[in-house]
Amino acid sequence: MRRFAALSIAVLLGLAPVGAEDMRAPQAAPATAGDETASGVVDNLYARLARTQFPEEAEGILAEIEHLRMQSGSDAADLLLGRAMKARESERLDVALPLFDAVVELYPDWSEAWSERATARFQNGDVKGAMGDLAQTLKRDPRDVGALAGVGSILTDAGEPEGALRALDRALALAPAYERLKEARARAQTLLWSSSP
Repeated sequence: MRRFAALSIAVLLGLAPVGAEDMRAPQAAPATAGDETASGVVDNLYARLARTQFPEEAEGILAEIEHLRMQSGSDAADLLLGRAMKARESERLDVALPLFDAVVELYPDWSEAWSERATARFQNGDVKGAMGDLAQTLKRDPRDVGALAGVGSILTDAGEPEGALRALDRALALAPAYERLKEARARAQTLLWSSSP
């Protein structure tokens, strides 16, 4: 039995092929009119991302989406996440991980908190924890291209190209011009071919 079989099955249950109507982020009742505006901006960015044929434009759109995703609406949450990310970037995972834990505990509905902690857990060698956090990210935001790419990368490294291809195909449906996704998919496809009898 493969190393991540049970975990990847659980994660990939949320990654089954979906129709375009299911690729929209779950809509919660916005707290303010500004939240409605931000949601509309993100939807427009995803529409542009799906249409563009230019890799540079796709990268720029994804950066804009990431910037919006980093804004929780709470100055305290943003500050705490920012400190955790700086500690992670300085390779102080002993400081970063407890800070990420605090953000996730205090703001469990913020998908970006889960996504950023997944990166720190992966850097710390906790692949199972990273996959769990990516699953939580995608539960809250099924359109998170970075989280889908992360799942694809981890499954490719674990020797599970079928699952990796499912995650990467879902990401490519959102960002078809994004070159890094195309490269990751080619790597997973090569692994699949080389492991076929």
